[in-house]
Amino acid sequence: MKEFSIPLKKKYERPVIELYRLDSLIDTGAVIPIFSIVPAIFEKYFDSKLILKDEIIGGIGGYERGSVYSIKNFEIGELIFNNFEVFVPFQPRLKFPFLLSATLFYGMDYEIDTINEKFIVRMKDEQSFEREFKIKDLNGKLYPQIDGVLIQDTDIILHDFYFYG
Repeated sequence: MKEFSIPLKKKYERPVIELYRLDSLIDTGAVIPIFSIVPAIFEKYFDSKLILKDEIIGGIGGYERGSVYSIKNFEIGELIFNNFEVFVPFQPRLKFPFLLSATLFYGMDYEIDTINEKFIVRMKDEQSFEREFKIKDLNGKLYPQIDGVLIQDTDIILHDFYFYG
């Protein structure tokens, strides 16, 4: 088993880490990662391309319109996501610039250690630190796909709470 850890930011009661000098919330209830950054700024600072235009996602906090972009490389600790797809709302409203969904760590063991103030990710020795995360639009619903595995177990969550298209 191999593992790495990232310090939790002490000033928050929620699990927040720093990525690219920005606060990043680990949202264990989220299915799709959201980058709450003005699209023009997002496009300027990330090597990205538009994948899906004018999509709608919804959650407990309401609905957002935005687009799905693919980032060439995005790192979370030792994890390197190639072709990392994220939702970027047209009007950013989230407190944290990056909302990291639980699906990013699919097939891994992760722990939010509030005693030692760190986020720990564990994976099998044969698993690669390089991953691919995509967002698929299937019949008007967005589904996460990690390393070629379409995460269909979230269909009830997607339909009832998170994603409407």
